[in-house]
Amino acid sequence: MKLSRKVKPRNVTLGLIAWLIATNILVLVHWRPLIVILFLCISLLPGIALLRVMRIAFSTFSARILYSFCLSILVLMLSGLAANYVLHLFGVARPLELPGVLFTWDLVTGFIILLHAKMNLAHIRVPKWPANNFSKSALWLAGASILLPCGAALGAFRLNNGGDALVAIITLCFASVLIACGFVARQRVPDGLLAWLIFVIGLSVLLMTSLRGWDIVGHDIEREFRVYTLTNMHAYWNIGFDRNPYNACLSITILPEMFTRLLHVSGVFVFKVIMQVIFAACPVVIYILLRRHVSKLGALTGSLLFICYPTFINDSAMLTRQSVAYLFFALALLMMTNKIQIRRYKLLFLFCSSGVILSHYSTAYVFVAVFGLATICNLGISWWRRRHTQEHPLPRTVLSPLFAILLFMMTFLWYTQITATSSGLLVTLRKSMMNIPSIFSGDNRSSDTSAALLFADKKTQTNLYEGYLESAKPAGKALPIDEKFMPQLTNDNLPLRPLGKRAQAVGIDPSFIAAARQSFARLLQVIALAGVGYVTYQLFRRKPHALCADFVCLSLTGVIMLTLLLVLPVLSINYGILRAFHQSMIFLLLPMMLLIVRVGRYVRLWIGTTLTTIGVTLIFLMFTGVIGQILGGVSPQLSLNNSGLYYGLYYSSAADLRTLAWLKQHLPSTADVRAPNFNKAFMHDPDYPFVRPGILPSQIDMNTYVYLDPAQTLRRKLYANYNNSPLIMTFPTDYYEQTKNRIYSTTTTGVYQ
Repeated sequence: MKLSRKVKPRNVTLGLIAWLIATNILVLVHWRPLIVILFLCISLLPGIALLRVMRIAFSTFSARILYSFCLSILVLMLSGLAANYVLHLFGVARPLELPGVLFTWDLVTGFIILLHAKMNLAHIRVPKWPANNFSKSALWLAGASILLPCGAALGAFRLNNGGDALVAIITLCFASVLIACGFVARQRVPDGLLAWLIFVIGLSVLLMTSLRGWDIVGHDIEREFRVYTLTNMHAYWNIGFDRNPYNACLSITILPEMFTRLLHVSGVFVFKVIMQVIFAACPVVIYILLRRHVSKLGALTGSLLFICYPTFINDSAMLTRQSVAYLFFALALLMMTNKIQIRRYKLLFLFCSSGVILSHYSTAYVFVAVFGLATICNLGISWWRRRHTQEHPLPRTVLSPLFAILLFMMTFLWYTQITATSSGLLVTLRKSMMNIPSIFSGDNRSSDTSAALLFADKKTQTNLYEGYLESAKPAGKALPIDEKFMPQLTNDNLPLRPLGKRAQAVGIDPSFIAAARQSFARLLQVIALAGVGYVTYQLFRRKPHALCADFVCLSLTGVIMLTLLLVLPVLSINYGILRAFHQSMIFLLLPMMLLIVRVGRYVRLWIGTTLTTIGVTLIFLMFTGVIGQILGGVSPQLSLNNSGLYYGLYYSSAADLRTLAWLKQHLPSTADVRAPNFNKAFMHDPDYPFVRPGILPSQIDMNTYVYLDPAQTLRRKLYANYNNSPLIMTFPTDYYEQTKNRIYSTTTTGVYQ
């Protein structure tokens, strides 16, 4: 019985051409029910054709799909960049309109298909669909997993409409059930289905945050959407519009513009949904990477730990430029684990690396630094082997001086010569060097270094509060302020639930969840250090099945980079240590899981499986907020509440946008206008005239106009980020009601003078 059938290369070429024609028809018809199919066409066709050109065939279906997806995203960015410059040279004022982007994308994709017809004359084997090999467990798991993203969307919509978190909590509980089922049934489920399960769990967690609000909601994503708006307004990307590192990231300028034009959707939809789909593929890459070295149990555990990390749950949906870069970064590392690294695989590595560089400046800088240090480390190991052993030197791989120089040159050209946006990096490095004498001071580090093991800062909420008040002291002709109008530290914790009161009665304080987040980060760092030490020992002792030298070098230099980010002042403020560790987890999870698997050999399989299943499920429920929601007494998470720090800082309502628009229309652009967050206006209007923060009575004068949003008018609170650290304070709304004139108001906002 034939398990596969051969397809002639001529028929493959004809199939790709037919696929391209069908994609164009779908773009021109733009029928909404077919948008998912059109998205799949755009995000897979060029990549599949390019892999055929390079004659690269992966052993697993998941790897083929991921690399096809990654290369298709790169084609979208580069074809959009080509349209932007080439068509503009020919006098097209708006080259990123639909005709321009479709023509250029067709031209690039067609050229790739033509190369395929000329260069790849090998038959393709199409495996027979293994329907009979799917167990009932696999079919049930596949069907049930489809409900997760739907539940995530419905839960977010319910909260947006003023409802409770019931649907969101049910969705997360259902996800935890699927996690447990995945662990239990892993031996009866193919790897591809487990990879799919990881994808939908990651996507659901991201959607529960990204879909909050009917507009863009979040910290970095507000600034990201601003540079996208610049590109979208002009249908043309120009770094001169805003010479800012954000505007140099094609992942948030040209890429969303390409999706917007080709799919006929809004930019809000692209950032809230499509960009989350891209990042949800990153944990799948980690699963495949781990699966090459450990069992399904270890691979599932590692990929779910990446999803359960607090940064992924709370912030990743708001860091879309970083999310795209992470996917390229993970796929570049996955390529490095291939035992065969011939020329075409090295070319694939360069493609993925260029995606990192074009997508995000900080990730690119860290990638180049880690890769360069790892190359030096690799050369040192090669020298040691030649001197102390009779073994041949390490095989030539991409971890070499040539590729280190290539990565450095690509980064240098893009950020210094083409976009000229690297000044921020130089300033940061210079400040870090100048402030080395204050290396142990908490003033020069972000608050998330408290999650680190060494040199943790000693910032407390009281220290931050006092520093904030000092910075808000009256200046110039500021009015004298009564003490009763001074803000006071407060919190926004959920009220204790009945179950939380019972837990408190027996000595269990629900606030342990906040401490557990830091403990979890510290524990992962301990395991990472131990894991790196373990794989290094195995390499030098020439143990069987030792991890390849490339990955050992990357792990060692990754720890060095984390230490530098932690120790050097200023660096941790510009690139938080938790975010840096989350990026490093992409390659540190492998030594971590190898160590855990090695230790797990001393435990019976059923005991290890049980403990792992219970532990990962509880961690998921804890950090996604389910346990905190049930107990109360903890800070609310945006994905489950219409309150809390992120809700107060970033949630946008229609009243917000109307009030901000009114300010622009009725006040002179030179007026002193204050608001807690003007990024809400900049998202849709990059030329918005008002920029100044500072709405405390001590920060204004007689001629100042102050906009108060729902956080001040309804909850009478001020949410602030001071030195990249969160603060929640009471707000003296009565001061404005008693001493100022209200010149504009809605049911939730007000403007005072």
